Amino acid sequence: MAGNNPLYLELADKLRHDIETGVYAIGDRMPSEPSLCETTGYSRSTVRKALQLLVEQGFVTKSQGKGTFVSDIPQRVESARRMTPTFRSFTENARSLGGIPDTRTIDIRTVHPTPGLADFFGVEEQDEVFEATRLRSVDGEPACLETIWLPMTYADLTGEELSGSLYAALKARYDVEPHDGTKEIGICYANSRESFQLGVPKDTALMLIEDHVRDQEGRPLHVSKQVLRADKHSYSMTMPRVVV
Repeated sequence: MAGNNPLYLELADKLRHDIETGVYAIGDRMPSEPSLCETTGYSRSTVRKALQLLVEQGFVTKSQGKGTFVSDIPQRVESARRMTPTFRSFTENARSLGGIPDTRTIDIRTVHPTPGLADFFGVEEQDEVFEATRLRSVDGEPACLETIWLPMTYADLTGEELSGSLYAALKARYDVEPHDGTKEIGICYANSRESFQLGVPKDTALMLIEDHVRDQEGRPLHVSKQVLRADKHSYSMTMPRVVV
């Protein structure tokens, strides 16, 4: 890393600036990955991650076999905004169902990242990331076991702060806010720890939600894993209007 940012974020920032200042106009083909490697000195993986971030942010599009092209940014950003489902948080869901949510931090530590975490945060597997585990309840009954991983920048967050709103704590302490990311919803089966914390038999089917979130500057903010009891909590989102 150079400075405090992973190299791919610095390259993405430069390319985004070039697009915004007209170095690359709408419809222009961006330099190829090999060309960017040669001109910047960055590795192929760094260049690829930088371009993928610009794709996710709507600045460029990829055409199979043709290359990467500058998007019509205002049109694409507005389209993405209108077509993105609005997900409710755990707290919002619990309250919408008439429940009283509560959060308790049960563990804070630093750990070596898995390959997936290292790739997302732009660090090495021998480095460390900050890990917090929280038990989230509704009406006093355990409903969700959540594990959150953040860069070491935020390792001085306290258990008391994390027992409230994570995003409120990040905003108050660091002036950082979530901006975009991905959410995956699936099913898992309770291991021994999840069984104990959630009060369910081992191997009980549970809802699994995994988030990868970036901040307003496009920097990796956190990865979270929520394991939820479906009998204590439901998950909802507002879908965009679909025209057929």
